[in-house]
Amino acid sequence: MGLPNDLKHRLTVLNKTPKENDNGETYYDYTEDGAIWGALTVVSGRTETLPGEAGRAAVTHKITIRPHACRLTTATRFLYQGQRYDVQYWQPHYKRRDRIEVMVRLVVENSA
Repeated sequence: MGLPNDLKHRLTVLNKTPKENDNGETYYDYTEDGAIWGALTVVSGRTETLPGEAGRAAVTHKITIRPHACRLTTATRFLYQGQRYDVQYWQPHYKRRDRIEVMVRLVVENSA
């Protein structure tokens, strides 16, 4: 049996919402869709050098949340401490049936 405080990271959920511009055309923009509690852990990471001496680090994280905590799609983004995490996929948590695991990617680009 798990403790209720294992979801200790406060995450902001962003989802795409249709909006209309001045010309009457519809476009999609990310808007805040609430805040939820989750557990954020690092799974893997790699770095690479891009042309022009630019560097990039791609880090995969796992966010554990309750199944109905938010509207979850592959276009969902999470914000935690100013960093953006893009959803790759999600799966059931096999040990705890009251949780799901969301695999997200944090990509940090550096132009130094």
